[in-house]
Amino acid sequence: MKTNRTFWITVSGTLICAVFALLFFGLKFDDANRPPFYFLMLGFAGSLSLSLFMEKKVRDVIYINILIYFFFAIVASLIKPITAVILLIYFSAMVLALYVFVKQFERKLSRTFFARTLVLAALVGLFYIAANFIHGLMFFSHLTKMFLLANLPIGFLLGLGYGLALEGVERFVSK
Repeated sequence: MKTNRTFWITVSGTLICAVFALLFFGLKFDDANRPPFYFLMLGFAGSLSLSLFMEKKVRDVIYINILIYFFFAIVASLIKPITAVILLIYFSAMVLALYVFVKQFERKLSRTFFARTLVLAALVGLFYIAANFIHGLMFFSHLTKMFLLANLPIGFLLGLGYGLALEGVERFVSK
């Protein structure tokens, strides 16, 4: 039953993130410089990580995320080498947000409908603000303050996709 839940959380989370990418950023899934590519990649990696964190398989999460990161870092670095470093920052923020969610909030909010989704979306959004701050420190300019909240909507949408997948699987598939 847990394998079934892992499969459905991963598939539905990836699909929901892909739909968000289509709605907000368009059809450029083949361009590694555009957000839809990263939504698809982080949607898959985040959904898989969330389902494995919930099964308490932290070691598997680490191994799988290293493999996924290296695959996408190679693809991204073919375009711009610095993109692999930037990707690591946001990738780490996503995994840390999911870990904090599962450790601190998942069980406490499991009975409240839709609360887990909103908390997960807010957590990923906040961790993306921190990642954006680190990214801004790497490339310091006078525009850093203006872009500090630039990735909050992206993080929020990713977290919302993970949360909707979790709620849907918990409410409809796992029963």
